[in-house]
Amino acid sequence: MSDFFNLTIYSPEEIIFNDKAVELSATNSVGEFGILPGHTFFSSNILPCNLSFKGLEGDLRKLTTGPGLITVKSNKVIVVLESAKAI
Repeated sequence: MSDFFNLTIYSPEEIIFNDKAVELSATNSVGEFGILPGHTFFSSNILPCNLSFKGLEGDLRKLTTGPGLITVKSNKVIVVLESAKAI
């Protein structure tokens, strides 16, 4: 199992992040969820929330987001957001 996953976060204005990460947390219609390396296939909505993720170097980043979608497949995580602002 890998120690990281490839994370890409898109907003309508820009690619917010496109690099390796070791964890991500956000909120969907069921509640808060987390993604770690080796996560099984997963696809979900994202509600407006404080999304956080940790890069490979351990740097924690936080975003206030609008609604969006997330897909996890083969250690690749793609997040598409209507809006996002660093906090």
